[in-house]
Amino acid sequence: MSDVDVEPVSASPDQVPPQPQAPEPAAPWWRGVRLPYALTGVLLLVMTWFTIAQGRFHGRTYDEYMQDDYGARVLKFYLSGTEDRSFLDFPDYLYMPQHGAGFELIVAFFQHLTGEVWQTRTIVNGLFGVLGMLIIGLAARELAGRGVTGAWAGFAAALGLALYPRYTGQMMNNSKDIPLAVAMVLVLWLVLRLMRRWQEPDRRGEVLELGAIGAAIGFAASIRVNALLWFGLLALVAGGYWALHGWKLRGRELRSEITNQITALLAIGTTAYLVMSLLWPYLLTNPTDGLLASVESMAKYDWDNEIRFGGEMVRSTQLPWYYAPWWLVIGSPLPVVALTAAAVVAGAVALVRRTGVDGRLLLVGAYILVPLVLIIGAHSTLYNSLRQFLFVAPGLIVLGAVLLVRWIRQAFASGRTALAWSLLGLAVLGQVEVLYASARIYPYEYSYFNPLVGGYAEARHDYESTYYGSCTRAAAVWLGENYQRYTPDPAPTFRDEHQWNSLAEVDLPDNFVGIGDGQPYFRIVSGDPGPGYREIHAVVVEGEPVCRVAVVDYAPGG
Repeated sequence: MSDVDVEPVSASPDQVPPQPQAPEPAAPWWRGVRLPYALTGVLLLVMTWFTIAQGRFHGRTYDEYMQDDYGARVLKFYLSGTEDRSFLDFPDYLYMPQHGAGFELIVAFFQHLTGEVWQTRTIVNGLFGVLGMLIIGLAARELAGRGVTGAWAGFAAALGLALYPRYTGQMMNNSKDIPLAVAMVLVLWLVLRLMRRWQEPDRRGEVLELGAIGAAIGFAASIRVNALLWFGLLALVAGGYWALHGWKLRGRELRSEITNQITALLAIGTTAYLVMSLLWPYLLTNPTDGLLASVESMAKYDWDNEIRFGGEMVRSTQLPWYYAPWWLVIGSPLPVVALTAAAVVAGAVALVRRTGVDGRLLLVGAYILVPLVLIIGAHSTLYNSLRQFLFVAPGLIVLGAVLLVRWIRQAFASGRTALAWSLLGLAVLGQVEVLYASARIYPYEYSYFNPLVGGYAEARHDYESTYYGSCTRAAAVWLGENYQRYTPDPAPTFRDEHQWNSLAEVDLPDNFVGIGDGQPYFRIVSGDPGPGYREIHAVVVEGEPVCRVAVVDYAPGG
């Protein structure tokens, strides 16, 4: 009924004009996309604050000294007009030039701008990790759809990565594996987007879209060369397309599709190699065999030492085949593990019932599975828990977030409210456990173990625990605040035997003198200080001393 009164007119039914339908009332704001988008924005702001305010407490690792030196030398290569090639002058056994320099170059550039080294490094690393939370949210939203489901899936994925302790706990001091994880999930998002848009008749910006994928792959490979596995994943995508759709094409359509795919391969491959070379000058100085040498050295890295795994000491070159998947099981929060298992079951059921499965879900599955298969098949050298294949974890989180949100919304839509609230409640409880466990070992939350192996308190006896050398900062800070209780010397000597003197010096007063040989007055060690020294302080994580400060026996104080 109109708001304007009119005189009734007699008319036949065929002459009655259609009445405009009243617009449906707008959904409450909490049922639309605004709430999940707002929550995602708040999460990113909180994690940015966390990086800036708390980053320094996570310390530094003994790899950072070499990585920082490497990045500074690579920057000099460019600033000198390619004349300074000191980045090639590392000892051969380190294989430093064969390690990608992409992110180290970015860090060095910001250090060049600020004129400061370690705090800049911490902030740049951490903020890049926060960027990864935004990108994983975009990937989950792309996979789930652009409506309310996609918005909530994006928030769930971003929150899942923020609450993945083995990501957040090292995003301030790991300039290799965190940036690689971010770059890899960036490629995942762009490829998911390409798969959705591939069949569109008028795909604007196609060249830019393909170039962006190539640039992202090149950037990822300039960090760690194993990112080139994306070309294998793209081949699987193309193969799946031909198996499902390509055999139906004939004539002009067939020729057009072949042309489009060849063009895409050339655009992606060319851009990837160009970006990789610009960020990784080892390829510029060794254009013929540099890439192959890097792949070979990284596939069989020359590091043959014992590590603790499953309660036993095993050599890093003779690991059991299940090393990588088992670390993902015990080092991931329970919601991630449970949702991954549920996804496997759902996929098996769909296969048995021969129901269709979104090809993009299969891509995420391949993103998770293919690297693990390659690691197992190549008998790769691995150590430091799951950090070298940490980039797989965002795939688990994207898959779990999308399926969880879909299942919850489907349960609500079908009237199974109890099931929906149960799923949501279990997911929340799982993340509460992560927060509680991380708080107990903070700022070493990288060492998180889930309850399947008894948490950190139990698993630390059977597996590698604290992140390599990061507890040195806490030991050095304590020493700087308390050394005068043990010596009146205005220039006390010390040696950091847990990592490098130069890293400990950052957190010690300027009057400390580091020595490499001889008998220092103070020592920072990981175990028993031995004869001639006594322990005066220990950095303790859930009852386990991880770093110790020792002083000569004859020192005063107690």
